[in-house]
Amino acid sequence: MSPGQQYRRLGKFELHEPLGEGAMGIVWKAYDSVLRRYVALKLLGSKFGKTNDMRERFLREARAAAALQHPNIITVYDLGEAEGQLFIAMELIEGKDLSESIGGRDPLALERKLDIVIEVLQGLAYAHDRGVIHRDIKPANVRIANDGRVKIMDFGIARLQSAEVTGSGAIVGTPTYMAPEQITNGPISAVTDVFAVGCLLYELLAYQKPFEGESIHGVLYQVLTSDPKPLRSVAPSIPASLERVVYKAMNKVPEDRYGSAREMRTTLVAIRAALSGAGETTTQRLVGRWTPIPAAILRLARPASLRARLLTLGSLAAVVSVLAYFSLTSHSSPPPESPGGPVTVGAPGPVVLNLALASMRDSVFSARTRAEAAGALKNNVSSWLVGETMLQGAEQAVNGGAVSRATAAYAVALDQFRRARREVDSLRADATHVYDRAKAVVIALPTGPQRTRATAALT
Repeated sequence: MSPGQQYRRLGKFELHEPLGEGAMGIVWKAYDSVLRRYVALKLLGSKFGKTNDMRERFLREARAAAALQHPNIITVYDLGEAEGQLFIAMELIEGKDLSESIGGRDPLALERKLDIVIEVLQGLAYAHDRGVIHRDIKPANVRIANDGRVKIMDFGIARLQSAEVTGSGAIVGTPTYMAPEQITNGPISAVTDVFAVGCLLYELLAYQKPFEGESIHGVLYQVLTSDPKPLRSVAPSIPASLERVVYKAMNKVPEDRYGSAREMRTTLVAIRAALSGAGETTTQRLVGRWTPIPAAILRLARPASLRARLLTLGSLAAVVSVLAYFSLTSHSSPPPESPGGPVTVGAPGPVVLNLALASMRDSVFSARTRAEAAGALKNNVSSWLVGETMLQGAEQAVNGGAVSRATAAYAVALDQFRRARREVDSLRADATHVYDRAKAVVIALPTGPQRTRATAALT
């Protein structure tokens, strides 16, 4: 401050220069004359203090945000009311918002982009552990300090804004980054922030928003019903594994996203390490007569819901047991356990088998037919892939006369085909749920070409 220069005052704060303005109010660079330090002072609009209830809600939400002390979250120094003006005094970070970097298409290395998002997820994981959901994660709320530190801003503010417009029918938040459950007034949870991080990561990698439209309702419709352009079609150099992370985070079904910010962070850290070569070592191929894992099972290594992962892990455990048994029994080369004979592989039919095994085989093919009719093959569900793999192994064991091995493989296949049918039923229920939500948004669209196209897309 220049000697003798006078600034407008608000309580103990000297207001030096405005830093930005938004729907919530204006942010000033201010000087705390008591603690003698510069702060970012957010002055909330008068609408947030027009009633005692709103004032108390502000103080409650601001105190919750102030309790968050983490290197990746802007520190709240003070909050309250001065001269009838509600304020929040926050840590002043010299730097720029991530939205500026994206808007200017800053040539950031892929590793740096991942570092930024990893730090955002670190801050969110800390807040979520303490029951605080941000609700408005977006590039404009991520501050990049001049020394490279990453800070999340405006915790709790979105919830204040939501309370202020309750019942007015207004859209709260930033549509491009809003999860479907925010649009449809569904339950808000930590994975709501995960969806927003997925949108942010998409935009940071592609330099374009994942969802765009001619109006707010157009964007909301896109969020609810459409997938963004394939990330690698706009950013071809992006690894396929990273593209899968983005789409998993942006899954429209909350249960099918990463279960937490910490889980998503762990995945990105692994990709980041692979990009930098960390942890990469040259290993020799395992020797020994171990039966290789079939390609169908390897394809299961893709993002999936917690429920699907549990089912798959159980399936793989059974598969590993059977494969281990196959490998061990093949070493001793036992004589055939029943007379060999012609076997029709791949379809049920008369075979030279004992009655019990023949009955089990028929049950497997019946379960397979029911699962396929339900849509398991069409939807490529994980249990179907495992079932097909085990059925193939069982048929090969039958051809070799290894009845015990065939029995074990048929048992696994039967269980997997039954699971596949249940998986399809679950997928159908999830699709119906998403459809119902999308239909509600379409009905809310004003009459016109956009509504006509949206209605056609739903039918």
